[in-house]
Amino acid sequence: MNEIVQQVMTQFNDPTGLFTTAKTFIEDRFGTPGLIAAAILMVSILGLIFSKAVKMSFDIIRFVVVPSVAITFIGTYFLPFSFMYILPVTVAFFSIILIVKG
Repeated sequence: MNEIVQQVMTQFNDPTGLFTTAKTFIEDRFGTPGLIAAAILMVSILGLIFSKAVKMSFDIIRFVVVPSVAITFIGTYFLPFSFMYILPVTVAFFSIILIVKG
């Protein structure tokens, strides 16, 4: 059992070995077309993850940061609190709105 755990840990410590093992496994089972299909699949998955992360960051800027700063500036004129006391409240409020909206 310890030998199996050691082999698994060496694969995870050396990611190139993991990729090489996966590459040889796919080539042996499915050939070059399988390797091309696996590469296309991986690029597609990474592209989807990247596009979701970019969309999420723009949504956070558009629906949380900009309105929070604007409402905080307006709030400092009407309330006796400073900018730094109002900002966390508005950020929390607009974050909840973004969560409910999404």
